[in-house]
Amino acid sequence: MRYRGWMLSTMLLLAVAPTAVRATGTDQTQWKLGSFTWVKRVPAEPGAPANAHPAALTEAAIQATLAPIQVKDAGKDVPLFGKEDLKDLPKALSEALSLAQPGEDLVLVSTNKHGSGLRAGLLERATALTARLFVRAGVLNLIVHDARLDFMDRYLVDNLQPTFVYGSRKAASAAVLQAPQATRLREDWLTFSLAVAPAPAPVATAAPMAAPVAPAAPPELASPARDSAFYEAQTRRLKVLKQLRDEDLLSEAEYQEKREAILKTL
Repeated sequence: MRYRGWMLSTMLLLAVAPTAVRATGTDQTQWKLGSFTWVKRVPAEPGAPANAHPAALTEAAIQATLAPIQVKDAGKDVPLFGKEDLKDLPKALSEALSLAQPGEDLVLVSTNKHGSGLRAGLLERATALTARLFVRAGVLNLIVHDARLDFMDRYLVDNLQPTFVYGSRKAASAAVLQAPQATRLREDWLTFSLAVAPAPAPVATAAPMAAPVAPAAPPELASPARDSAFYEAQTRRLKVLKQLRDEDLLSEAEYQEKREAILKTL
């Protein structure tokens, strides 16, 4: 089925507006910056050597490292990270690296408008950038899987949750990257030499005798609150469906089926 991307991409601006980075806690594993924009601490790939984590990298250093990276898009070299990507990602990555353990990688998704020049504009569709990052042997590693993943049309119409792939040490993706002062291990894998100092490990101190306390349950990601933003998003989805039906892009049966599915979420 063909979808009207130019119309749905306009809805995206309201659906994935970024929010501020949350305060860091020692057990924090996810920094959620928008509906489809986040940084996570995850187990490293099986068989990967230990990383030099935790690592101390300032927000400014990460911003300066990411901003010059270029990716091949439609035969042209364009910035991998756009201005919207670089608003909150450096802070989240700095905090995540300071908490990451040797057996963990960082993965990120950033969904924004990534066009430039003639491709940029109000009706430009937002796309996702997915990548894996880790520090080892004095360098920051960046492996990109998708530089411009187009998934939003199908999500808005069918509410299908996308499956993101973050890049792998073992399998190359189609991304072609370059950056000044970077070493390219593969076309999709860059390394950056950094003066990285491991974050100091916490010093154990003797605690006074006390009654044993049950360990706190690991934090769980809260389900999205059904606030006004939720209902506005469903209203937008219903309007999109109606317009697709009116333009004969959906049959009446398809329209009623998808409309009923949306109404059941209310």
